[in-house]
Amino acid sequence: MKRIIVKLFIGILLVNVAFSQSQADSRMEQAQQLEAEKNFEEAFKLYEKILKDDPQNNALSYKLGVMAHNSKNYKKAIKYFEQLVTNGNPIVFYNLACSYAMYGKEKEALEALKTAVEKGFNQLGLMQTDPDLASIRDREEFKTIAQSVKSIENYPEATKFDFWVGEWNVYGQNDTQVGESSIQKILRGNVIFENWTGSSGMTGKSFNHYHIDSGRWIQYWVDQNSERIYFEGNFDPEQNAMVLFEQVEPDSKQLLRRLTFFNVSPDSVRQFSQLSSDKGKSWSVEYDFMYVRKP
Repeated sequence: MKRIIVKLFIGILLVNVAFSQSQADSRMEQAQQLEAEKNFEEAFKLYEKILKDDPQNNALSYKLGVMAHNSKNYKKAIKYFEQLVTNGNPIVFYNLACSYAMYGKEKEALEALKTAVEKGFNQLGLMQTDPDLASIRDREEFKTIAQSVKSIENYPEATKFDFWVGEWNVYGQNDTQVGESSIQKILRGNVIFENWTGSSGMTGKSFNHYHIDSGRWIQYWVDQNSERIYFEGNFDPEQNAMVLFEQVEPDSKQLLRRLTFFNVSPDSVRQFSQLSSDKGKSWSVEYDFMYVRKP
């Protein structure tokens, strides 16, 4: 049921455009009412009549494709989705692949799925669980297509900061506790969310994630005073550490900050912050914290 909702939601904006363009056609309101009453067969027939008089209504073609697929009329679903492929929409190609697969046309399904990915379809999780694609999921071609999806799951670099996830007591010099931090994975595990509470009462949060297009890790920090810092960097395997640099304007006189998270052990992380006033030629210590995992 979740898959069907996803497909319907993807097309809902397009369908709404079609409705606004066809307000003069009283049949549209009638078809919508039939659909609301779950009289899908009659609604489908009426939508088809409306499309016949307005063949350029791509949003309505899409709606008919989805309705046909959901009613298991895969042949007709293929017909309507194929009418839309010239627009190059990856969602259309994905739904076409699903209809092909359910209709027993595995070769065509794989070709449509490959095109969907090439044109930007990136919902790898849906591909790997969608029951419509069950007939092709064990094919080597499917596995190759899945590996080519521009999805965070296909980038091992995206897990390089997982060592920071956990519940921590944080200590500074002389083993004095300076705060606590709760580091969680959110948004399907693709974002690391920091919740900092300092012993002095200062609080702050940061979002950390691997950005596929730039190939870099990004941290966006904001504190209780609405002060913010934006970092970019990468994992350094030689130091076994995540190294992030504050991003400042080239002509800025602002101090440059380097933030290094050392993966010391499964139960400890060192967060080392340094400042530079000469654009990174020399560095001074801002703070040096040790995270100790709570029992």
